[in-house]
Amino acid sequence: MRLILHPILRELRAVYDVGELYSMERYWAYKRLMVDGPELLPLGDFSPMGKRQPEYLDRLIGMEAERQAAEFLKAVESEPWSAGLHGRVLLVVADQPGNGWTQRWLTDAAWRFEGEKLPPSAQQTAAGRWITVQLWTHVEPTPAYLRSQLRSAVRRAAWQAHHGRPLTLDAMLQQEGAALAAGDGAFGGAPLPLDPDDLAYTREVLAPLRNSDHWPACFAALYGDEAAREVGYPALGLSSLTGFSLALAETSVVAG
Repeated sequence: MRLILHPILRELRAVYDVGELYSMERYWAYKRLMVDGPELLPLGDFSPMGKRQPEYLDRLIGMEAERQAAEFLKAVESEPWSAGLHGRVLLVVADQPGNGWTQRWLTDAAWRFEGEKLPPSAQQTAAGRWITVQLWTHVEPTPAYLRSQLRSAVRRAAWQAHHGRPLTLDAMLQQEGAALAAGDGAFGGAPLPLDPDDLAYTREVLAPLRNSDHWPACFAALYGDEAAREVGYPALGLSSLTGFSLALAETSVVAG
């Protein structure tokens, strides 16, 4: 099998049974899971201090999310774009509010464009590269959400295996267009808006930035003004997630 699911949800849930919230005892349990085992695990987006994660993990375990994910992976292996891709897939639950561990948009962007936060020697295992599937606690844990996030993550990994990591805005749009199309056109569990007028305006604004590798500009172009201001980047006059909508629309045109 080329794509293998690495079970982790029960171990993540067990971290919350150690010590008290914000205790060093719990932090060390998290560190042992991530660092002190036989291999380094890409769990940097998982907070051992998240308040919403225990219940969310219980719900994922109750719906047999890892069994479903393994079935989704079998279907992905029949996709032409997955040819030659070998990887180990890990479901990671992320939580923003109140834990001081993650920032919603920066964490999402790092997942999409920076790759796993592991030393180069640990990013590639004998079974292939690590592919994390980010699941956020504010999104209802449904099979549709799991499928969308998993397919997007694997398609993104396949794109990067062929093209390398995207450095310019244009490359980011191409990567995310492919990933979003594979993930049923959803971002964070919700369909992206594809209003023709907004897409035309966005295309015009982004035209001079296509070859830019200036990260604040690329971030604002993809995530929109609200997210840009939230993290301290200059705004471009764009609505929320409009760059991702454009990426999906352009990919759909090419595919059609």
